[in-house]
Amino acid sequence: RQVDFTLRGNHEAAKEEEEESRLSNEVVVSFLQSLLDGGSTALRDVSFPKAWAGDPAVGQWKENFDQYIAGCQIACSKVDCGNLISSREHNTCYDCLNMICEPCLEEWDDVNGCLTFILCDKCERTRCKECTTRQECESCNYGGEFCSGCMPVTKRCRNCERSFCGADDDFYCGVRECALCEGVTCHGCCFGYHGTPVIEQCASCKRTMCPSCIEFTFCGGYDCCNRICGDCHPRDFECLWCDCGESEYYGRGRQRQLCEQCCPGVSKTKCTYCRKEKLFLKNYPLPDVPSSHWLGRGLTDEYIQEVKDFLRAMQVTTLMLRSPDEVDEYRMEFLQHHKNQLRHDDALVPYWQQFTSALESYDGDLGFGCIELHSSVIDMLGPALATCITSLSLHDVGRGWIDLAIGVIGANSSLKYLSCSANPSRMERAFDLFSSVADHPTLSELTLRKVCSDGAEGYSLFMLAKICLLDGDSGSAKAYRLDFSGNSMTSNGATHIADAITTNSSILKELDLTNNHLTDRDAQAIGQALRNNTTLERLCMQDNELTKVGVAAIHDAVISPGCTFQ
Repeated sequence: RQVDFTLRGNHEAAKEEEEESRLSNEVVVSFLQSLLDGGSTALRDVSFPKAWAGDPAVGQWKENFDQYIAGCQIACSKVDCGNLISSREHNTCYDCLNMICEPCLEEWDDVNGCLTFILCDKCERTRCKECTTRQECESCNYGGEFCSGCMPVTKRCRNCERSFCGADDDFYCGVRECALCEGVTCHGCCFGYHGTPVIEQCASCKRTMCPSCIEFTFCGGYDCCNRICGDCHPRDFECLWCDCGESEYYGRGRQRQLCEQCCPGVSKTKCTYCRKEKLFLKNYPLPDVPSSHWLGRGLTDEYIQEVKDFLRAMQVTTLMLRSPDEVDEYRMEFLQHHKNQLRHDDALVPYWQQFTSALESYDGDLGFGCIELHSSVIDMLGPALATCITSLSLHDVGRGWIDLAIGVIGANSSLKYLSCSANPSRMERAFDLFSSVADHPTLSELTLRKVCSDGAEGYSLFMLAKICLLDGDSGSAKAYRLDFSGNSMTSNGATHIADAITTNSSILKELDLTNNHLTDRDAQAIGQALRNNTTLERLCMQDNELTKVGVAAIHDAVISPGCTFQ
């Protein structure tokens, strides 16, 4: 009646990122769905690993399971209730598997001081009041609630004499123990919020100790706050965040000391970026690709080094993503190395797997440049990008760019910006791309730069965008900012660009036509359209085939009384 796919014991704390199950989520969902398809199953409760939380297939199966439960006409387990369990609006006890309907869930038990069900803050499992009793930590931010099997041992701070559950590293109830005297200190006293700090962590050996047990001193670097214990200072300590007063090559203090690779023109080799990467890579679960793998394949030494640099950037980025406090936008952007395109190699697939598994919780900007995204890699990236990122850039990534873009647009409702440049033309799927953009709730900034080398093809690309995004009444409140630069666009006398501006639609706010093959005739048509346009905010047309005649047509239109264009 119950299946638990998590890797935790009955009262084991739920981790932020559980270890991935050896079972494939596709296999598990297929098996569970077969139970529902059979028409009769005693299954009442299923627990999934946290790593599967955003998986669409798992979410769909949960909906199917809720509908199945509702169709079984199961009565509420609460005495004298009589209601039937409906889909979604119920809870199931992890221990006895009794189901309670929604109205009964809200009933308060004055004796136990809790609702009918108790959700434990430690194991994150729901149990009814008949199977457990409610335990509470008074020091947690909002009052930590635990089941009877999970209540941590309460500890008392020797400094402020307050009681703390010590359940985790949280500021409100976390504690620190001195490595020398084993005295307990609360988080507030550690940082001096309840007076003078009474315990500190050494920046070198990472031990937490009382200043009364051992002396602490600053590292000695300019404007550096790192503290080092007497056992470590000054020997065997290299501060990763300052130059420690030794550098005369690249500033001081928080600017850090960089090497030639990280900052061209700096010859000092003691680099804080490089040393930090080295520390990160100690925790990477996979070994490096052996050098012998690249030999005898006709690859230049420069190309092999570029692959190794990219692989190192991916490894560091993966580890940073798994430690949210360490995510560095510089390293995320470094995945776009802007050199010769690196071709796909099967040896990199395990590293892509590690990267995509760590990417699922990232909600920032992401870009790939000059790296071929093979279909196998796209299959891994697609689900990882479905619910997280807000901006995606794909530069010189191969023919699969449009398949990945369409997939992300369709699955990720938070995406706001998409840039695709220097990728092979895929006109057979251009209509699908623009249709998905039109249907998206937030995606309004679209860049398609250097994806067409033929003039007529480039113009056809714009025509499709106009039809899908700008024509008709879509009912969308989005204001588009479109970039079609570098597509060798030639109109051959057609006026679709001018028509898009003439409509005076608030949908089009910016249009970039830089580095195409537009002529004076196009400029004159666009100029005429601008005279009555009051909504377009930005138009770029430099590096086209314009003479003074075309420039004058645009200029005269911009300064005309009816044009509010700036």
